[in-house]
Amino acid sequence: MVLKSSAVRCAAAIGAFGGFLTYGIAAAQETGEMPPETGMTLWELIKSGGPIMVVLGVLSVLAVAMIVTFFITLSARRQMWQHFIVQARSLIQEGEVEACEQLCNKKGEMLSRVLRAGLQVAGQDRYVVVEAMQSEGTRLAAALAQRVGYLSNIATLAPMLGILGTVLGMIRAFNSIAFQPGIAKPIVLAGGVSMALVTTASGLIVAIPIMAFYFYFRGRVQKVVAAVESASAEFVEPLTRMGGGKR
Repeated sequence: MVLKSSAVRCAAAIGAFGGFLTYGIAAAQETGEMPPETGMTLWELIKSGGPIMVVLGVLSVLAVAMIVTFFITLSARRQMWQHFIVQARSLIQEGEVEACEQLCNKKGEMLSRVLRAGLQVAGQDRYVVVEAMQSEGTRLAAALAQRVGYLSNIATLAPMLGILGTVLGMIRAFNSIAFQPGIAKPIVLAGGVSMALVTTASGLIVAIPIMAFYFYFRGRVQKVVAAVESASAEFVEPLTRMGGGKR
């Protein structure tokens, strides 16, 4: 059920992302920033942006792949299965430290790693158990936030690449005017500037939805961390009372 719901959300997100790109291109054409379809097709428009468009395309593919991955994996249910919580609680109550560690090793979720850190000091003072679990939780939360932060990096890099493409296009346009004195200069300049602006518009079209997804997943990370902290707090007292833990 969770995977099905995540798949539906992924499809909706990809559809929204594609719709935003189409709308952005159409809006740019209407405002004159891009040539109309009667003068240049979409593929010709993309090719006119030069190598910068290839880089923006690669960044877009990477961003979509990360967005789909985050929709599937980044949720409280995925990071702390209820069935795992029930099993771990039962094993801890029975004093089965080794069995509980093996159960945690089979799982890669955030809660299982935090609990495994607590099992390493089971039976010691409460402060020691809490410190071990908090340290592991902080490390995992930072790693999770860093993964989501890659979307922000892409969203920051895309407009800068677009501006770089515009500057290079402007240089090319003025060079054409300087070294071809016999042609109509306004026409050459207008064509060069129009093609240069394609990269700026494309960079913004790529960056805006990616930044929106970054804000969304950043909120998800905070919810996941809060849920894992709440669930792991329930294991502190049982782990402290265990007498057969590792020291």
